Amino acid sequence: MKLPFNKDDVHAVKGGKIEKVGEITIDYMKDLDQKWAEYGEQFLHKQKDAKKPFFLYCNTRAGHFDNYPNAKYAGISPARTSYSDVIVEINDVFARRYKALEESGQLENTLIIFSSDNGPEQEVIPCGRTAFRGGKGSTWEGGMRVPTFAYWKGMIAPGRKSDGLFYLGDLFNTALSLAGKRGAEIGKLVGSDQYVDGIDQASFLIADDGQSNRRSMLYFLNDRLSAVRIDEFKYMTLAQVADAFTQKGNIGGLSGAQMEPAASLMFNLYVDPQESDHIGIRHIPMGVPCSTRSSGTWPC
Repeated sequence: MKLPFNKDDVHAVKGGKIEKVGEITIDYMKDLDQKWAEYGEQFLHKQKDAKKPFFLYCNTRAGHFDNYPNAKYAGISPARTSYSDVIVEINDVFARRYKALEESGQLENTLIIFSSDNGPEQEVIPCGRTAFRGGKGSTWEGGMRVPTFAYWKGMIAPGRKSDGLFYLGDLFNTALSLAGKRGAEIGKLVGSDQYVDGIDQASFLIADDGQSNRRSMLYFLNDRLSAVRIDEFKYMTLAQVADAFTQKGNIGGLSGAQMEPAASLMFNLYVDPQESDHIGIRHIPMGVPCSTRSSGTWPC
């Protein structure tokens, strides 16, 4: 569906009209997370006696570029930066939704996932940092790996830790699996013209010793394939070089250039998660078939 550009905060339901809630200005933007939090709370309470499972996706306006804290939270954090202020706000917003589940008696029947869509941006102070190389906008591990928390009262053992592969697209299959639709049934739901690249990770999350059901990942820089990971090995054919143009200042994943390596660029992420020592020369048999990328094929 093609729609004209719209700078408004809107409300829409399937088959209904798009309703304007308010024009998004800087002042209005400061209150967006509070408005969305209220909507989320109302939705959760409404689901109390619903017969069908629900899926609520809660994105935040805060925690991104140009953060404008709500008036209540401006200056509330110890660091008193706009970014740290909105992080405190996001924490409170999450607590409100948790309380709504608790009050409506749905907490023990709801899987909660808290995550991010990419690593930290590193162009605008205060910049985020991780233990890995790169940040948002790159396919280095620092741009792709994010901390993720899964909570289900009475179902997921507290304190479990894992570095198993989990793609956010796996939430699609996992959520449907928990709702009673598994395997080939998912394909029937979306139709034969749609490709489902997620994997059911319910057992990974719920079993006390659950292991990831995913062994491989594809990394993309916009629409270009950048890397393939299989188990501990990551083979890169296109990488982001952050300091290609500027040598000082805040250099992140949205700066620099995209470059193709001259030879096989491969890392063992188990022994070198910072991607500082390439081992492609030791795995030439893997690199040879993958080098056919210039012809547009990826037999590996």
